[in-house]
Amino acid sequence: MFKNYFKTAWRSLLKSRGYSVINIVGLSVGMACFLLILFYVKDESSYDKFHKDYKSIYRVTEVNYSDDGETLLANAFSAIGPALQTDIPEIGPFVRVHIEPLKISNGPQMKFQENDFAFADSTFWQVFDFKLLQGDPNTALAEPFSLVLTESMATKYFGEEDAIGKILMINEAYPFKVTGIVQDVPHNSHLQFDFLGSFISLKQIDGGWMFNNWYWPPMYTYAKTSSNTDIESIESKFPGMMKKYLGEAVAEQRGYKLQPLEDIHTSNNYSNELGKTTNVTYLFVMTTTAFLILAIACVNFMNLSLARSINRSGEVGVRKVFGAMREQLIVQYLSESILITIVSAIIAFGLFMLAIPGFNNLSEKALQIQTADIPVVFGALLIIAVVVGVISGLYPALFLSGFSPSAILKGKVAKQSKFTAGVKKVLITFQFVISSALIISTFIIYFQLDYLRNKSLGFDKEQMVVLQVRETREQNAIKTFKDRLNQLPQVVGTAVSARVPGYQGFYDYNVLADGQSVENNMVFMRLETDLDFAQLYGFEIVDGRVFNNKLTTDSIAYLLNETAAAKLGWTGDALNKKLNLGSLNPDGSFGVIHQGTVIGVVKDFNFVSLHNEVDPVVISIIPKSEPYMQGLLSVKLEAGNLMQAMRLIEKEWSDYAPTADFDYFFLDDTVDKMYRAEKQLGEVFLTFSTISILLACLGLFAMTTLLATQMRKEIGIRKVLGASVSNIVLLMSRGYMQLILISFVIACGITYIVMKKWLENFAYQIQMEVWYFLLAGIVLALIAFITMSFKSFKAAHGNPVEALRYE
Repeated sequence: MFKNYFKTAWRSLLKSRGYSVINIVGLSVGMACFLLILFYVKDESSYDKFHKDYKSIYRVTEVNYSDDGETLLANAFSAIGPALQTDIPEIGPFVRVHIEPLKISNGPQMKFQENDFAFADSTFWQVFDFKLLQGDPNTALAEPFSLVLTESMATKYFGEEDAIGKILMINEAYPFKVTGIVQDVPHNSHLQFDFLGSFISLKQIDGGWMFNNWYWPPMYTYAKTSSNTDIESIESKFPGMMKKYLGEAVAEQRGYKLQPLEDIHTSNNYSNELGKTTNVTYLFVMTTTAFLILAIACVNFMNLSLARSINRSGEVGVRKVFGAMREQLIVQYLSESILITIVSAIIAFGLFMLAIPGFNNLSEKALQIQTADIPVVFGALLIIAVVVGVISGLYPALFLSGFSPSAILKGKVAKQSKFTAGVKKVLITFQFVISSALIISTFIIYFQLDYLRNKSLGFDKEQMVVLQVRETREQNAIKTFKDRLNQLPQVVGTAVSARVPGYQGFYDYNVLADGQSVENNMVFMRLETDLDFAQLYGFEIVDGRVFNNKLTTDSIAYLLNETAAAKLGWTGDALNKKLNLGSLNPDGSFGVIHQGTVIGVVKDFNFVSLHNEVDPVVISIIPKSEPYMQGLLSVKLEAGNLMQAMRLIEKEWSDYAPTADFDYFFLDDTVDKMYRAEKQLGEVFLTFSTISILLACLGLFAMTTLLATQMRKEIGIRKVLGASVSNIVLLMSRGYMQLILISFVIACGITYIVMKKWLENFAYQIQMEVWYFLLAGIVLALIAFITMSFKSFKAAHGNPVEALRYE
């Protein structure tokens, strides 16, 4: 019996090829887009969840308190881990991770600068579940100068040889013995590394000052708790622990929080993150977009099913006359509907597989569907297909099968189809609300990103290349190299610094105005530079002057940004004031590390993303006693032949540091990366809003085609009575354009609320102008009108004799 139903359904589809193709194309594209977006969201939501006990793992993060609120830092100082385990019994095993670029060598011919070298405690495998392929997890990182390699690095340095027991030299000074091989880190881990050196090695490297320090350098600390531990209860003990180790004064300014491991990738309010994060709001928006696109495709299908059902009423009447039961008609309609959706699901799966590489390029991901995922994905598609098929086919089946043959053949079905027409209008309105909302959102995202790209950041980032000077030998002699570069005609100027705006977050210092009591100390960001930096980066002077490399006294001078001057109460009165930089001692006293005089105030500049307000910054000169801060050399180039300039700089570098890698980045590219997530969101939105509009217009085209068929005789009569082509086009388009206008008005209200919430993620944002909405509305109206006009013009130009020949 069911075979006959599907055979009849197949013949019906072939009979109406045009509508079948429109339905199948619309549904398959909608389903494929739905899968792509959900696959992306699933991947973004899976970070760090491959660890068996990920719900019990937390990262220890630092919080700096000020009058302006909290500043969250992803890292914490290395002494926090042992203190947690000693003072808080609820804390289980902890592990500290310190990542820095190091030079790795295996003989004179194999030397590489490796950026992902991590030092980790021996408890690493008690906290994490990275798969150790060779070696003992209890001892692999227990001894000084022990080293665990990933599979890729073992192959890179030792080929097919067994790496266990072999020696690799770190920075040409420290021999590390390979004690284990770990599986390559999954892409959905926020913690990425190629090497794991034993943390205890830091006791013997660079004097051991990094090993257990409350002040420097910041590291990443992870702790494990039991599954039923009350995290708020643990965090309530942190202030007491801080007072114990660092004193009450420090505890009032600095604290710690536990961040769930599973939340790290979707939290973007932490400074000094290990890698790229995403905004959980974006994932919600993407998920919503996936369902909306699927909804548009399904609505198209339902609309066409409703519209065609009226045209097929005669067929139903004849079937009933010849004895067809209502149940048989219902099953017949449902069979046709489900057949279309199943065919669409099969095509959608193929489109999904073909689209993954292109979608990876669009979203900068490396999504891959595993063999185990195929049955799940295909099964989900079939379930969607059956559900959509039943919903779409049920109303026409119940509606038409309920009439008596005499009512159908007397034309009473058409008279009683007002409800059907109303449902169609509601569905059309719904799908254009979605399309309008997506296109308006795309416009707003584009204008916000354009604003971010073009807003003045307060410093010059164009034609600026930054060289990374990592070796101590080169850092100590950096001035010599600067002088050599300044002789090149392609070089405008050079400057040395520990940090540069737009590349990394600055670290904080306690500051205390001279003559103030210690309780009035504040936490400022600190930028350490040479005397040429402020001028090279084009900082705008509000008061005073920038550093002058001809004045030796400027080596103990400071520049403040406007925010710092305002916090100190020195707005318009900062010059020649003395400022102390240092830290708070456990006894509550202020430990002065540097002291200098303010010689100028610069206009606020955005050294981090425009998501954030400007923090107070003090710019100081790198002391001769701290040459390790001379790690970045900024080189301003003349506009013109950039590649030639880089070749000359590389040649100078190879003469200056023949054993060091020539490692650099362009500052404007680095700044752009801060908005990569928004850029991706904009591109993805543009792509899928375009698809949604095309799907909606595909349905509109089909509905106009049906309307032209239904109005064929009316159009013929109107033409005989003198109606013009424009009158007929207007007649056919007017009803749909009214629905699109209503859809647009509704979408404007919804989009305004949603995008206003999205813009709150930025400290600097555009105002949502009325013309943004009007521009989107004009684009939508033009696309819809062109879609409808194509068929309307064809119907209006038809020969009325053909339409009226049988009347």
